[in-house]
Order: sequence, then C-alpha cells, then structure tokens
Amino acid sequence: MGNGSGVSRAMFALGVPAAMAADAVLFALLRRARPQPFGLSSPPVYPAMFRSAGQGQPGRFSSVVLSYGRPLTSDGQLIEVETCFAEPDCFLPALEETITRAELRDRAWARRDWTAEPSVFAPVPGVHVPAGGFQRDEHVVVVAGQERQVPVTRHQGCEALRFAHDSKVVTVVARLGFPDRPQFELVNDLEPYLAEHRRFILSWLPFWEQ
Repeated sequence: MGNGSGVSRAMFALGVPAAMAADAVLFALLRRARPQPFGLSSPPVYPAMFRSAGQGQPGRFSSVVLSYGRPLTSDGQLIEVETCFAEPDCFLPALEETITRAELRDRAWARRDWTAEPSVFAPVPGVHVPAGGFQRDEHVVVVAGQERQVPVTRHQGCEALRFAHDSKVVTVVARLGFPDRPQFELVNDLEPYLAEHRRFILSWLPFWEQ
C-alpha cells in the first residue's frame, strides 16, 4: 500500500521489543485521535488487524491501513484497506503501482529478503511498473450500505480498486482477488484491530529469528 508495511518496517529497523514499544506510543495516539477508517464488514479471511498509519498534523492521522489475512506469506488471501482522510496529505499511486508493490513485497517475503528492494516497503523510491499485462474491469462493492460499481485493476492474481466517500479516499489491494460484493463500513472501534496486531507480532517471533 501507499505507506508500506508498518509491521515489517518497524520490526526490521528497531527489533521486536523496540517496535512493540513504538507501537504502544502509536496506539495511544490513535486512541486519542480516534480516526474512523474504512474496513471490511464481513472479512473473508482472518486475522483482521491494524497494519500502519500515516501521521499528518499534530494529533491527526493522514491515513490508516487495516489488513485481513496473513501478511508474512506469499500465498493465501490478503486484503489491505488503506483509508486516506485528506487526499492532499496522502501518497496515492496509480493502482498499477499499488499492485506492483504488493507483488514485489510478496516475493521479498517469500525470499525473506528485506533489504534488496527497500522501495517495496516505503513510498519512495518508486518501483518499476510493468508496461503491460494489466486488465481493467468493474467490480460491485457496498460502501456504507450503498451498492456501487467501481473500476478494478488486475494483474496475475492481484487486484486493486479505489473509491471516494465524503472526504476519504480508500485504496484496496487484494492478493487472490476480491470476494463478491465486498462490504466496506466505517470502523468506529480500532481496539480489536490493535489487539490482533499485537498478537500477530508475538506469534511470528520465530519467523523473524530465522
């Protein structure tokens, strides 16, 4: 996604204990700011967790990423939902670039190679987007109870779409594609997502130590 993986970047840069301490500070800020990102109301896969957040003005967040599925693997369904709260404050690449970053990230995870392609986990530098092979269509989604058709971009087994709702811009990328009529609702309580984020990190300690 636009801001990369907050889980992976923090862990590699700081180590697990320091990353968890940094998460505690971030979670306190999230609880104070109480952003309301979009999430899947009927997740097709679990765990459903907080992934990362972009901070804008003091006390405010520019974006929040929620994910559904196991991120630290290159197979199995994974859906990431990034909510940008104010478009000028966010990095919103073309959907082709969003898909390319997701594909390169999955390959890096499969190789357990975190340094060969640093741009995969951050918005800059850019990534090389293939010249062809992308397909474009429309997909039916339900946003805040309203059904709509939105453009979707596909490449191999990955799909991405983007929609706007009020002042928010939501970008969604799905490994193995989207379910039929995915439903997106505002998330008023981030606590379950924060708790699953912490459980996920602790459960993957052996993975990072290899």
